[in-house]
Amino acid sequence: MNQTEIEPLVSVAMTTYNGERFLQQQLQSILDQHYKNIEIIISDDGSTDSTIDIIKLFQNTYSNIHLFKNEKGNGIKKNFENALEHCSGTYIALCDQDDYWMPDKIEKLIKGIGSHSLIYHNSLFVNEEGQSLNKTIADKMNCYTGYNPEVFLMHNCISGHAALFHRRLLPVALPFPEARYHDWWLAFIAACSDGVVYLPEVLVHYRQHQTSKTDILKRKKTFRHQKEFTKYVEELEWYSQCALIENSRQDFFKSWKEHYEKRPNQWFSVWLFVTAFRKRKTLYALPKKGFFGKLLLALKLFWGLKTKKMVG
Repeated sequence: MNQTEIEPLVSVAMTTYNGERFLQQQLQSILDQHYKNIEIIISDDGSTDSTIDIIKLFQNTYSNIHLFKNEKGNGIKKNFENALEHCSGTYIALCDQDDYWMPDKIEKLIKGIGSHSLIYHNSLFVNEEGQSLNKTIADKMNCYTGYNPEVFLMHNCISGHAALFHRRLLPVALPFPEARYHDWWLAFIAACSDGVVYLPEVLVHYRQHQTSKTDILKRKKTFRHQKEFTKYVEELEWYSQCALIENSRQDFFKSWKEHYEKRPNQWFSVWLFVTAFRKRKTLYALPKKGFFGKLLLALKLFWGLKTKKMVG
């Protein structure tokens, strides 16, 4: 019996857009995986550089690479949706176009996922040239293992490039909520399902540069103009209606949403502060904060937006 006959198929869902600079190295790192029963599903969002040519060059040699092109640019979230809709594997690993995978990444994730819905690993931040920035994701935040979706209500520790999940999440995951990052949403519904598990090993070199979509290290000089309050309320709507939430938790999420929506017309909210502080071990499980740090985070929710406008 061949090895691939006893190994579940893993779909690597990659999105591309003008990624010619780093794409070749990333694709080769996936093809060099010790785990061989993989398919690479690439969704391109209208690249105008040599991205498509690079992919087709690889396709001439590797039959497990499948390319799907969007007729027009749909953005990273819709691009990932398109890739996921073409995945046929039992497990799915999300993939950016500009990172570098360790050769045992998929092998270790498959061994470690067990009955969990999702597994994720640590990653090393590197610069554009691939040189270490001497920081990992685990240096920036606590990494969670468990089954409590409340942990992901305000913070996230699971980056898409580090995650592998069971395809049973797809019917609930898609379509992605408009207001939520797709990897954050996957973390939430996985915690609602059979839980998430963290593997404390660096299995990806996570490239940070000016054109990357994520900026955990805050290296970009950008300004945020989006209405954070409105965005978060929209996220809470998706959370409170998630079909996977247990009834006991659903009441809490609905109450949290109701009280948070009142903030624009309040001077302060005792309920939000008291609830956040009482639930600090879950709601603030991910920030690297001690007792007083978590108290300060909860205090931020004490003040209504009327107070903040007056102070600002």
